[in-house]
Amino acid sequence: MIDEIDLVARERPQTPPYSLAAKAAVRRRLTGPGRPPVRPRPYALLAGGAALLAGAGVVAVAATGPGRPAPPTRSGEVVVTLPKLSAMSAEEVLGRAARAVTDLSPRDDQFVKVGSQTMYEASIVGENEKESRYLYRTKRTIWLSADGTRDGALKVEYLEPRAYPGWPIPPEAYKEKGTEWLGLPACGKVSDTAYTMLQKLPSDPEKMRAHLYARPHGDLPSDAGAWTAVGDLLRETYVPAPQRAALFKAAATIPGVTVSEDVEDAAGRTGIGVGRVSRGVREEVIFDPATYELLGERGVVVDAQEARAPVGSLVASTAQLEVTVDDTAPEVKDPRGGCL
Repeated sequence: MIDEIDLVARERPQTPPYSLAAKAAVRRRLTGPGRPPVRPRPYALLAGGAALLAGAGVVAVAATGPGRPAPPTRSGEVVVTLPKLSAMSAEEVLGRAARAVTDLSPRDDQFVKVGSQTMYEASIVGENEKESRYLYRTKRTIWLSADGTRDGALKVEYLEPRAYPGWPIPPEAYKEKGTEWLGLPACGKVSDTAYTMLQKLPSDPEKMRAHLYARPHGDLPSDAGAWTAVGDLLRETYVPAPQRAALFKAAATIPGVTVSEDVEDAAGRTGIGVGRVSRGVREEVIFDPATYELLGERGVVVDAQEARAPVGSLVASTAQLEVTVDDTAPEVKDPRGGCL
């Protein structure tokens, strides 16, 4: 599979690991006019760090955060009150069993349709080295071939940007407007996030953990790479119940990961937050407490100096709103979405 993050990893200098927001911004830039074809995915999750795409002049960061009291808000700031971290240990999490209320079973010739809402930090560095930051927001709908052999499609609706806490919104933030359609050609190679491939993943937590660590991570440290793989396998896909239960339990055992309850996604739903602190932000993947399906992701500042925003600021927030099965995908001639 040609993946946009793989492409970026080959081009970027030796910098700290990309954050989810960073990945989102890089994907967005790569799929813009004149960029090489790559497969965009909805959220750029939480994996910590700032990303610099060589030659693109764009830096982006995203995150999530644990509990410290938030400072008074200033005009334009978005601040969230963090829930108290639960006392659940990895062992207690492993003892929970995921029970899916419903389970999709798409045929090979059908498509998994996923609708989501995203907000990530975008950072622009101009020719004068002056940096601007803002919160980039979209609604996305993606159609993915269940067996990975058919062309898919992506619809992106650009939403009004918001201010990054403590920063004015730059004029560039308003350039992307309206709705954009991207074709996602299969290119003859089945993606590892196709439904038929996800079905083959281990349903045993220990084997799933081994799989997370075995996936290609570029130059990321092994724990950060395994954490990144959790989001990559969940977002804009449909993971069957046995595999997502194993994925939830395996994620909780990655060093540095902690579990919190009553974490809110971009749609206001609450779930179990599995998170890791990186570069001043607690990055959380939010699971439905009953089915362990992905609700969304969240980034909250926990270190003002590292994140360059007040503690408690919400700098990334997503929600996976709809996961259904379609018989067909819209036909889109624009191939900029890249291979699936």
